[in-house]
Amino acid sequence: MNSVESTKYRKTLETAGVPPEQATAHADALGEVLESLASKAWVKAELAQQLGDLKFDMLKWMISLFIAQTSLTIGAVIAIVRYLPH
Repeated sequence: MNSVESTKYRKTLETAGVPPEQATAHADALGEVLESLASKAWVKAELAQQLGDLKFDMLKWMISLFIAQTSLTIGAVIAIVRYLPH
């Protein structure tokens, strides 16, 4: 919370009858909480990006393994057909 909002919040509390020391403590505490929330939003954005990267890596591996498995299956079928007695 910037200093203008903090001062306005403190004055609002004082107008409502909160002692000045307590109003200042409330304004400081709220400022710290709001700064913490901003960092949590950043963390969420970073996690979303990492999750997107992870999904891409998993998809890449799944496609590669699918191609390898299909190739092995086709090779095995060809080998069986080739070496079976006619």
